[in-house]
Amino acid sequence: MQPSTRLALVLPLALACSAAFAAPDWSKIPARAITVFHAGATSFEWIGSEHPGASIVKAGQPCIICHETKKGLDYTAKKLVPREPDAQAMPKTVSFPVSVQAAVEKGTLNVRLSFKPPADSKPGSDADNELKAAIMLLDDKVPQAKLAGCWTSCHKDMRGMPGGDAKKGKYVSAGSFELLQWKSGKTPAALPAGVKVESGKDGDRTTVTFSRKLGGAVVEGRSVPFGIAIHANRAAGRMHYVSLGYRLGIGGAAGEVQALAR
Repeated sequence: MQPSTRLALVLPLALACSAAFAAPDWSKIPARAITVFHAGATSFEWIGSEHPGASIVKAGQPCIICHETKKGLDYTAKKLVPREPDAQAMPKTVSFPVSVQAAVEKGTLNVRLSFKPPADSKPGSDADNELKAAIMLLDDKVPQAKLAGCWTSCHKDMRGMPGGDAKKGKYVSAGSFELLQWKSGKTPAALPAGVKVESGKDGDRTTVTFSRKLGGAVVEGRSVPFGIAIHANRAAGRMHYVSLGYRLGIGGAAGEVQALAR
């Protein structure tokens, strides 16, 4: 059976044309530090098979159970070097923190990412964008979404992976996902209906805010699985920094990042 590719544009046009987005007072909203890291050519299939923690994942435990500690992310780049077929692609800075805040304001989910992109990452092939930032939101029907987040859409047969299909992008075997992306270049990323993105700089830190009207799979009372990706220094494709899987708690639902109504 062929896997299904489903990039969800789930918001009715009526929602997209409704009241203007309201900006939260970010100074009053707690931040959650999430580490993103260079994962090489590590696929979702590897996580559930060759990965030393595969049995834990199969038992229904999320990746952060083992990898996120009080001292930070338990991540050793040397362990993933064999997963990177392009030895020159491994950056000196293999991981860095992203500050994540979330809030619901007048029926709109706002997610704010703030980070200092590494200056020593290898120059990539994206001539139009020096920097890109994205979040992926997944629905309840995506298998193991609450365990691995956006990793559920990253497969060994995709373009950019060793031996992958150049025509095949991200996909999930069931359910759907939304990819919300910001690009630093002149041409903005295509966004689902009812979504807007804003960005700014404060010294060497970049801030990106995604705003999305509640509806579809993102509603009050739901834990929304999500992941973060940062493409630094013109990186393209899988040459990005990614997070583990986390949950966005909308309106008090369970989640490592809380998005409470303000």
